[in-house]
Amino acid sequence: MSLVRIIVALLTFALAIPAMAEDITFAGLVTYRERMSLPSNATLTITLVNLPGGHRIAGANASLGGKAGSPIQFTLNVRSDVIAAGGQYGLVAEISSGDHVVFRNTQPALVDVAEPEGNVIEVEFFPPPPHDPAEQVTPPVEAPDALLDVLWMVTSIGGEPVLPQTEVTFSIASDHRAGGNGGCNNYFTEASFGAPPLAFGPIAGTRMACDGVVLTQEARFFAALGATAGYDLVGDTLKLVDAAGIPLAGLVRSP
Repeated sequence: MSLVRIIVALLTFALAIPAMAEDITFAGLVTYRERMSLPSNATLTITLVNLPGGHRIAGANASLGGKAGSPIQFTLNVRSDVIAAGGQYGLVAEISSGDHVVFRNTQPALVDVAEPEGNVIEVEFFPPPPHDPAEQVTPPVEAPDALLDVLWMVTSIGGEPVLPQTEVTFSIASDHRAGGNGGCNNYFTEASFGAPPLAFGPIAGTRMACDGVVLTQEARFFAALGATAGYDLVGDTLKLVDAAGIPLAGLVRSP
């Protein structure tokens, strides 16, 4: 897998910085084990913290542009006068999509100020935490049982039948985690019910190499999921529709 280089911009402090202060450049790689693509709006945030307290010293973020895969190269410049002599420091990496953290390292990666380059930060997949019912302003909207824990076969996308050599699947679990196979890659996302009646969060998936027409169809299906704002469920037939009620994808219950 190709190495993607992300240069994290310098974050300056709202403090008086001596003109002669030099930068300390922390550099290295952010890696994750999952073989998956990142959402198109993914961003990388690198934060320098002190240890053992974990208080933020400096940080910056950069867009990954939807093209990044593991490993991701980073560079973080920090003014030397904010580094205390003899202090211990660590780096925290987060890959986010909107307000949701997709990957992060649970413990700061220890860094050596004297040798700030060559750091490797391994981040872990970070699923969204369950909602605290006490924090709900309004009661959650329940999905119909007939829609959940069912394997659906996609028969059409944008009014066109799926390619005969492909099998596109979709399901929503009782915890509202959704996913399946897009015809080439396994994918996963999260369903939400309420306003709109049905919508999906950022989509992540594997990165398999398939025929171009298959990948084009898969991209169209992922786009349909991203535009979904409701559904029409009649018996064993399901339609995903946009905000205007126009069908985006047709599905049937798998026998």
